[in-house]
Amino acid sequence: MSQTPRSSPAAASPLTARLYDLEYPRSLGVYNTYEEVQSVVDTLADNQFPVQSTLIVGTDLKLMERVTGRKTWGRVIGQGVLSGLWMGLFLGLMLMLLNPGTFLPLISSMIMGVIFFTLWQVVAYALTRGQRDFTSMTATIPMQYELLVEHKHAEQARQLLASTGASPVPPQMPAPAPTPTDRPARPSYGLPAEQSPQQPQQPSHPQQSPQPQQQSQSQQSQAPSAPEQRAPQPPHES
Repeated sequence: MSQTPRSSPAAASPLTARLYDLEYPRSLGVYNTYEEVQSVVDTLADNQFPVQSTLIVGTDLKLMERVTGRKTWGRVIGQGVLSGLWMGLFLGLMLMLLNPGTFLPLISSMIMGVIFFTLWQVVAYALTRGQRDFTSMTATIPMQYELLVEHKHAEQARQLLASTGASPVPPQMPAPAPTPTDRPARPSYGLPAEQSPQQPQQPSHPQQSPQPQQQSQSQQSQAPSAPEQRAPQPPHES
């Protein structure tokens, strides 16, 4: 049983299904350039590895369009003339091989080619109505390349790559961002320094001064003593 991506060409074209068919593929590594993955496959081939069980997959596709210049009526007509000359020359030489001895077929084919291709270019440019007045070249470029291998040869391939030193270097993880608590000791310009929370000071108990006690004692000593009440004595009988 094989695993085939849904978006792969194998799903669209049954004739080329075996070209993209791997049994339970395993990843051997991800490379940044095609030269790197090409050298890895070449290393496997030099060590008698069945490279027909590998597959190079380009990932992270990017469409790049390089603008080459501005399109004008003069450039459009010039491109039509050049294309017509080349095609007329080719057809004229083929006719001269069939009818040697005369250059009339060559000249007539070149003239017809110039007229036909020039009209074709002019009509095609007129239909754009000035919405694309520039020429460009387009290419689809993968940013990374992944090397896949069938599961039954995956361990052998890893051992060969490890012994030859062709295994990919693991990507370095970026340093973690500093947390809000990890702030520098010196504040940045224009910002006040962060004050460290101060522990609340416990109020100290005030010492009681001995003055009130002395005053109370002096008041007690100055207060007049109350007269002593004596019990009445009975009168003496004469």
